[in-house]
Amino acid sequence: MKIWILQTGEPLHIDSAGLRPMRAMNLSNALIEKGHQVVLWSSDFDHFSKKHRTGKTSTIQVSENLELRLISSRGYKSHVGLSRLFDHAQLAFNLRKELKNQTAPDVAFIGYPPIETAWVMTNWLTKKKISTMVDVKDAWPDVLLRAFPKNFRGLAKIALTPYFLMMKSTLSKASAISSISEPFLIWSLKVATRPLNQFDNVSILTSPVEVFSEEELNKSRTFWDSKFVTNKSKVRCFYVGSLTEALNFDGIIYAARNSDVEFVIAGTGPTEKTLREAIFDLPNVKMPGWISSAQAKILAERSTFMLAPYANLDDFSIALPNKFLDAMKFSKPILTSIPGFAANFVTTKGIGVVYSNEKISSLLEIFRDLSSDPDKIFKMAKNSGTAFENLFTYDTVYGQLVEKLVQMFHREK
Repeated sequence: MKIWILQTGEPLHIDSAGLRPMRAMNLSNALIEKGHQVVLWSSDFDHFSKKHRTGKTSTIQVSENLELRLISSRGYKSHVGLSRLFDHAQLAFNLRKELKNQTAPDVAFIGYPPIETAWVMTNWLTKKKISTMVDVKDAWPDVLLRAFPKNFRGLAKIALTPYFLMMKSTLSKASAISSISEPFLIWSLKVATRPLNQFDNVSILTSPVEVFSEEELNKSRTFWDSKFVTNKSKVRCFYVGSLTEALNFDGIIYAARNSDVEFVIAGTGPTEKTLREAIFDLPNVKMPGWISSAQAKILAERSTFMLAPYANLDDFSIALPNKFLDAMKFSKPILTSIPGFAANFVTTKGIGVVYSNEKISSLLEIFRDLSSDPDKIFKMAKNSGTAFENLFTYDTVYGQLVEKLVQMFHREK
């Protein structure tokens, strides 16, 4: 089977080592393992490094069964802003030009967002009568409305009408919809104005468990020793990831000021400078910057809890973010501020505790309660690892996703 995958804004097989594979790479690898041929369409512009990969539209043969097709665009300097929207518009325009003389695949898998490229690709595939699965990971264009004051969001929605029309068109034309949680899938089907079908599915954004050499692990241990992040701390919480406006560290900073709990916040991003200024006088909060996957593994081994300190945003309340998967993979209890679906998952599975962004002392009170019940922490850690093994391993999630795509292809035959 020859399958096209369209996914921009993620690491690719040709990128620098150390970047965690996301949907595009993981699904490509899973398909190739089963003997399928993959053409992965993406942007020549690397969302993470903010640099162009080749500087032009190009095709790269990575292996016998994997071909990358990179589409040129102007690029952008910030995660948010008009520059990124202009980039996506140009990317979609150039994608449309490239599609004119292409031979259609057997089946296609389209990442959403960006809206523009998903819309262009879905329209082209629909005309070719190719079965297409759209993978919804963010509630765009709803998330664009956050940039506007609440009093102006009604007018902003009118101004963004073309995006909402492209969203509806894309999801309604898809043969199937994949999404990162059941509530997100329900939201997507509501936009598509149709009921669930046999190919729609929930596919969590999990990854293979990485295996490191003893040399890598020893170097990582030495790295953390040099940062005085050792196993001697009584309670340590950690976060690894991008530092963006989607996070809320207020409760963490308050808990750090009023306890001896240690916090390690690893990563870089647009809010890093502001966060460093907020914790500059807190010796129990460490910000080592970007760390490798091996360093993250050792940090997890030396920590008690993993943090998922998200702001109260509507799309997070119906999803299960990557940090939850990481915590379960590391067999660590989760401390999170997300309400809704994610909060319910944490409490019903017994894998962590939910605190409140509205009550700044909430996290501190949780630490005080748990300090008198160490067995509860042990049980949450055990439950966390069990949940990952039962529900979210790479083989389970991507095995099911590959099977859905194969079934879609055979249905057409």
